[in-house]
Amino acid sequence: VDARNRVVRDAGVRPEEQPEAPPALRTNIDLDLQRYAHQYFGDSLRGAVVALEPTTGAVLALYSAPSYDINKFIGGASSSFVESLRLDPHRPQFNRAISGTYAPASTWKLATAIMGLERGLVTMETRMPQPCTGGYYYGRVFKCWDKRGHGDVTLAQAIAKSCDVYFYQLGLKIGLSNLLAGGISLGFADKTQIDLPSERKPTWFANTTYFDRKYGARGWNRSVLLSLSIGQADNAQTPVSMARFYTALATDGSAATPQIVSREPERKQILNLDKTQLAGIQLALADVVSRGTAAGAQIQGLTIAGKTGTAQVNGQLDNAWFVGYAPANDPRIVVAIIIEEGLHGSTAARVATKLMERYLKARLTMTAIVND
Repeated sequence: VDARNRVVRDAGVRPEEQPEAPPALRTNIDLDLQRYAHQYFGDSLRGAVVALEPTTGAVLALYSAPSYDINKFIGGASSSFVESLRLDPHRPQFNRAISGTYAPASTWKLATAIMGLERGLVTMETRMPQPCTGGYYYGRVFKCWDKRGHGDVTLAQAIAKSCDVYFYQLGLKIGLSNLLAGGISLGFADKTQIDLPSERKPTWFANTTYFDRKYGARGWNRSVLLSLSIGQADNAQTPVSMARFYTALATDGSAATPQIVSREPERKQILNLDKTQLAGIQLALADVVSRGTAAGAQIQGLTIAGKTGTAQVNGQLDNAWFVGYAPANDPRIVVAIIIEEGLHGSTAARVATKLMERYLKARLTMTAIVND
């Protein structure tokens, strides 16, 4: 029979043709971590997890929820089962990890920060002209997520506290054309080239042509630039795209191509920062978890760096994001997680840090066994 169980020969096996095994196919998937992701999402949550080894891009886990039992397709799935999957409003056959596109929200603020640093517009200690009082007036009031305000903060503090008002002003300093060009150079308009079919290209525009057409030449809506600066508006990224970006933040500024199948790693330098600037970004990301918006997701004995995100969606509850890595001083794993309608990024952070803890503890246990 062939792969679809169709009979191709009735006369029995030809004795002169012996079966030949194909070359071994080795994946980078950590089965325990993959199962742990499934356990955490259960039957009620929708979203995705992508876990990468930051230096190689090895895909340690790639999970999309809700999932389904693929074993039911062995030998041919029943038509009723296939139809139930097709009609399910939660789309279990849709791979959210590589094809789901979402506003990245505050996980994107690191991109805005990097553009400002690369252009010499700010340092990690720069403060903006207007302190955060809970909103920023630019034709109308653009709110900060914290209505109490964050006060007069530096860039490092703005990352840790996720201050929208700071990044509104930084976006204005950068300008729309430069912001769009910066997104291109950081890889946000391209597929990651993960070795899986059906990866969807993120939504990011190369120049102002789209905005000229939408709002009239040079008549861009004032909210466009400010919203893009904080990861909203016309920006939609896949979880695997955000994970790839954070492999650069976790290492030396070079992003790793995600790889399901074990092979020679591929890396590309995307950050044009000196060592001091990159160290400042990494320290700010560690502050997010130690005393910032993800402080509730700390794991005892493990220093974690990352960024929360709470993405607004028209007509739905907010999506929850977290992208980060651990250990902060010697990264071994990058995790990007989105929980649809998860309300706040801290929710995603708690799941992500548990995944990191699980993977790292398993590695320590395995190392101890090997050494014994």
